[in-house]
Amino acid sequence: MNTRHSITTLAVAAAMALALTAPLVAAEPDDHFIIRDCEQSREDLATAIREYAENEEDWIFLAEFDLAVGDITALKVCYLPLGPDILDAGLHVGAMMPCGHIGLYEEDGGTKLSMLHPKFMTTLQPHPSLERAAQRAEPAYEALLDHVLGGP
Repeated sequence: MNTRHSITTLAVAAAMALALTAPLVAAEPDDHFIIRDCEQSREDLATAIREYAENEEDWIFLAEFDLAVGDITALKVCYLPLGPDILDAGLHVGAMMPCGHIGLYEEDGGTKLSMLHPKFMTTLQPHPSLERAAQRAEPAYEALLDHVLGGP
């Protein structure tokens, strides 16, 4: 292994370790996030989200893991019908495949759910097909949230 590769590897590992152990810093959410107050525990919400994604034909459940020394339960679910619109913007946007990144955490004595709003894609890569994907994703993710949170 060359020295440059070793230094790069160490720098990436140090940055990841810092991100995983850094103290939580409060920041105001913007319109790229959907934030909901929840009555359920993190564990119950994670179970409900996983079951929804596993039982709905157009969804898949990819991951559940803890972040910030267990302060956040992170989940990743994907709404598959968005794939063609996303890839129409180019293969380089494949990292944004039609997935929702959800964080569950406690704040002020209650459970919170935070999710990237689908329109984040259009901020990162302006493209008409991503605009279409974001418009199609919003009602699908709202249906998921209504289901797991007991909404309308």
